[in-house]
Amino acid sequence: MKKLIALLFILLLPFVGASTFTGYLEVPSTVGVGNYTVTITDVSPEDGSLLLDVSTPNWTGMTKLPLGGNLTLGPMNLTFRRVFLGSRSLVFLSTEFSYVLPGQNVTLGPYRIEVLSVSKDGVELRVSYGNESETFKSSFKFKNLIANVSGFLPVYSGYLKLNESFSFAGRTVTFTGAKVENTTSGFVETVFFSYDNVTYPISVGNESVIGPFLVKVEDLVGLNYTKVDVHFLGVAMNLTIAPNDVFSLSPGQTKTLGPYVFRYDYHIGNKLHVSLLNPCQAVITSASLVVSNVSTLLYHQGLTVVPLSIEANGTVQFASFINPDELPSPEKVANVLVSLKGGTARQYLPVMLTAEVENTGNVALSNLTVRFIPGDVKVLSGTEFFLRALAPGEKKEFKFVVLPMKSGNVSVGRVTVSAMAPYELACGGYTLLRFSSNELTLKVEPTTVAYSLNVSAPSSAPLYRPVNLTVLVRNLGDETLPANLTLTVPPGVAMASSGNVFASGSRISIPLYIKPGNESTLSFIVIPYTPGEKSFKIAVVSVPGVVNETSFAITVASSQAEENKTTVTPTPSTVTKTMNSTITMTTTKTQTHTSIKTITTTTTTSVPYTPLKTKLIWLFIGVVLGAGIIIGIAWYQARSS
Repeated sequence: MKKLIALLFILLLPFVGASTFTGYLEVPSTVGVGNYTVTITDVSPEDGSLLLDVSTPNWTGMTKLPLGGNLTLGPMNLTFRRVFLGSRSLVFLSTEFSYVLPGQNVTLGPYRIEVLSVSKDGVELRVSYGNESETFKSSFKFKNLIANVSGFLPVYSGYLKLNESFSFAGRTVTFTGAKVENTTSGFVETVFFSYDNVTYPISVGNESVIGPFLVKVEDLVGLNYTKVDVHFLGVAMNLTIAPNDVFSLSPGQTKTLGPYVFRYDYHIGNKLHVSLLNPCQAVITSASLVVSNVSTLLYHQGLTVVPLSIEANGTVQFASFINPDELPSPEKVANVLVSLKGGTARQYLPVMLTAEVENTGNVALSNLTVRFIPGDVKVLSGTEFFLRALAPGEKKEFKFVVLPMKSGNVSVGRVTVSAMAPYELACGGYTLLRFSSNELTLKVEPTTVAYSLNVSAPSSAPLYRPVNLTVLVRNLGDETLPANLTLTVPPGVAMASSGNVFASGSRISIPLYIKPGNESTLSFIVIPYTPGEKSFKIAVVSVPGVVNETSFAITVASSQAEENKTTVTPTPSTVTKTMNSTITMTTTKTQTHTSIKTITTTTTTSVPYTPLKTKLIWLFIGVVLGAGIIIGIAWYQARSS
């Protein structure tokens, strides 16, 4: 009984209506001003009445509010106008409430409006919706909430007689006295006011806050009259939670609402049949709606449609609400966590990377493509993998091998995954999603790459004779890296290759695998077959490129035997044994105009005589040497191929 009497006392308290709210709220929702709140906990499907949880500074309890009923609670007067039943029921309310002071707040379902300050510079409000919030200094629109606000309202401007008062919004300030003091700086006039049993002194020409008022004392006439200018430090609000769209449809017509297509199929009296389609006109869901004070609604994943009225010809006016956070999205049910990891890294040495691909969503994914996007490294392995399916909670690993060419903090790259996921709004029922890993950065330790070269070779060599070249290579670095020793052979020089020599044109390469601090000796055999200065180049090529190189030259002299075969000496004194004979010589001359003239002469001269034995010896040497060169070149080419 005591609780009932307290509730009746609170409900019958008068209120000052300066602010209003009209709009739609979901069930359950809370409406509140300051310390007075009403929570709509449930709605009756039979008569549409509301079950309310009421909270005030002095009392809390449950009460019932019928359709069309009113509830007065402290600074609020709430009217219940309409209800829409469904999986997300809505109620349509109107509320009047008093001015809102700094530090107080207004709650309207998911919205919370807090008054931060009110001054002659204006008002400052903070509006929140879930985890989102914005600050406004004037009227605003925030999601579906539309607000017209005003503050620092003028209350009174003029003279007050002693013991007279000014009142606003149920609050009263009284002029209770004045005094004049003679001080060293002159006369000081002070006016006294009373508010809520507290006295507030204000000097003439100054202003001060008294309760919810800013009072400025402009003048004092005698001790019985004072001129004041008063403003109220509260905010009046006109608030509306409006639908995203209000539209009319005839039977068979459609309307695009967000990602959906809404279709009004037909009606029988005040009963409607509606459908929700995807962009390809496939039906997602259907519903039967009733148009009345206790209506029904359609809700599906972020979209709410309510029927407002129906005309005699069947045309229906609808209102729609769209919550972007609840709209279907494949990312909300399908997700792939992609991570890229690497171990210790050293410059010029291969590094193994591991990509983990985990299905953290609640639907199976198909036709996954895993791609490695390299950064500032060289890739030594494949960069793409294909996976036919990945079930929820399943994890797969993929390996990639890279070669860092720089030291320090090196961006290695990232991994992307594309996958097909089921999606009801897609025409084929599936949509392509893309995911990405972290951008991996590794600390790469530097590597010293250095080789010394010591070449041993003669400065001159005879024609057609084998020449030995010796190269001493020493690893002065701190790692064993793959390397090649390359020998560039000039024209006119043949190469007699050994088992581990690879020749390509004029360049010969030998692989080197020398540990740090160790050395290796390599030998080459070359055969010059044309005279002149022959320039050779030797280099060590490793991962960074040419690490060291040197060059040298060998002078190849002409053979005396070659000179004897191509020179005719008419001096008989150079030969001990000579004989006189008559011979016929045919000589060919080539002239600059490229014509050829043949002259036949008969002459007697002394020529050197070569014994038959000597001729046979030189003939045998020439045949053997020529055959050796031909066989050597053929063998070298066979090894190279």
